[in-house]
Amino acid sequence: MIGAGAAGTIASIAARGAVDDRGGATAVPRDAPSVRLLDGAPKVGLKILVSGGGRCNVTNEAVDERDYESDAPKVVRGTLRGFPPEAVRAFFETRGCPLYAEPLGKLFPTTDRARDVLATLLDATERSGAVLERGARVVDVERDADRFVTRTDDGRAFASRRLVVATGGKSLPRTGSRGFGFELAARFGHAVVSPLPALTPLFLGDDSPLAALAGVTVPATLSLVPRGAPPDQVAGRRFRPLARASGSLLVTHRGVSGPAALDVSGAVGRAIEGGTPVTLEADFVGLVVGESPWSPFRDARKPPGASLPPALGLRPVDGETFRAAFAALVASDPRRSLGVLVARLLPRSLGDALLRRGGLDPAAPPPDPTDPARRLHRALAHVDLRAVGTDGFDKAEVTSGGVPLRELHRTTLESRLVSGLHFCGEVVHCTGRLGGFNFQWAWSSGFAAGRAAARRP
Repeated sequence: MIGAGAAGTIASIAARGAVDDRGGATAVPRDAPSVRLLDGAPKVGLKILVSGGGRCNVTNEAVDERDYESDAPKVVRGTLRGFPPEAVRAFFETRGCPLYAEPLGKLFPTTDRARDVLATLLDATERSGAVLERGARVVDVERDADRFVTRTDDGRAFASRRLVVATGGKSLPRTGSRGFGFELAARFGHAVVSPLPALTPLFLGDDSPLAALAGVTVPATLSLVPRGAPPDQVAGRRFRPLARASGSLLVTHRGVSGPAALDVSGAVGRAIEGGTPVTLEADFVGLVVGESPWSPFRDARKPPGASLPPALGLRPVDGETFRAAFAALVASDPRRSLGVLVARLLPRSLGDALLRRGGLDPAAPPPDPTDPARRLHRALAHVDLRAVGTDGFDKAEVTSGGVPLRELHRTTLESRLVSGLHFCGEVVHCTGRLGGFNFQWAWSSGFAAGRAAARRP
């Protein structure tokens, strides 16, 4: 096996038969295959150690295929069901690493220490009998008859009947990610989806309405749409954007960050790379007018560090709902200026900037309640953020792209092109949103690949 991160360690434990599909520890069978886990770093699991601000968001309470971008959602669904969040929780808790849940379902170790997650994994790996080779950087893999020959940079060669590739992607290169798994997959004939940074901050143009507003934090729904899409379509029930996320948004000196921005960043980068004319629209009022899924968090001292689930079907607030809510706001205090009333929904600096960008005077009286207020709705709920790029792999938490799931067998993640070659984790084209979903994919896909590599039923 290549790679001793989240996917690789679970794969090695599963291949040895030391964990069942409920996460419980099992006795290693007498006929268990020998497993050697190669990792190029002298200190393994660096990405685990830095994730979640050093706390490690192990998984999420509720996970399904809609939380992922992939080329085969049905394969994602089946893989997740094979080793679900409940099994992940049991795996850690029965081995002395209890977890707790934050709002929106993010699970962390109760110690808030990522090193405890890594220690649990490495202890389970050692107990399983898998051999971990640290500082063994793989530089080449060849197919020799019915064997793989894996060579490391220190001149050693390892022969195996089956090979699991869990090398990760290209995100956070300081942790050792170098994209070798993509090169290897392409060498064996796989049509690798171009690896791009995901879950990374976005850059906005100098003409963005959020320019000079660094430090503002606000809930928003972001929609990546074809350039020129009519607002009524963007807010409509039948419209399917290229990407959409709802949650907290943080304005930075160069653009935006926060869960909502991170969750659409992969799609933004892919559209820009492909030359697709798109607009990143922000709805700044849909989550704060009336009752919404964000209502429980409006008065929270700190907003949740994850976006709202896609299963909620969130979309920008439609014109009729917005006009009714704003008419009620005007009726509650008709003497106030437009800017003061909008400031009851948004930070004053943001509200005034959006009004001016929309050609509205914050000091003017609010529109007449009988006015359809289309300009006001567009100014606050269909804001072109002028996205121009992403912050790259250095800041990216994961990699979008990789080995297509359609080129792997659906239950074993074995290559359809090369018998005995399995892929799992971030090297596969399956990217989750923020909130523990990428770690869950690592555990589930690693379990599937490891167990299949050992030919366990």
